Amino acid sequence: MTFTFDNTLATDLAKVRFEIGDVNSEGHYLEDETINYFLTTSIGQAVVNCIEYIITQLSIPDFRLDWMSVTNGQARTAFENLLKLKVQKYGVAPTATATCTITHAHRADSYEYSSEEVDGSHYTDPSGGA
Repeated sequence: MTFTFDNTLATDLAKVRFEIGDVNSEGHYLEDETINYFLTTSIGQAVVNCIEYIITQLSIPDFRLDWMSVTNGQARTAFENLLKLKVQKYGVAPTATATCTITHAHRADSYEYSSEEVDGSHYTDPSGGA
């Protein structure tokens, strides 16, 4: 695996590294090959995808072993905030989105009624009778 960064930003890879702040060869988050994988789309989408990937890597639980302690929470929060900024800047959607669909238990044009509709004054006979 390799790491390169051209500070003249002459390549798309260098532009993505610059945008995500991964420009230091010591302690870098992404290898060139990973960034090139995400560069199959636009630079903006690649930036967002790279940040999301870094967040997944920082989602590993914190641990402590004797004298060594690893805490990922603050770094993850910083990248989550960076993700919000880059999504706005490039106008691209994050790849992970949550959707929700609400459905009724019965069709609106059926003669089924909920218990609330049947008891008391809420009941209306669909045939028009009383």
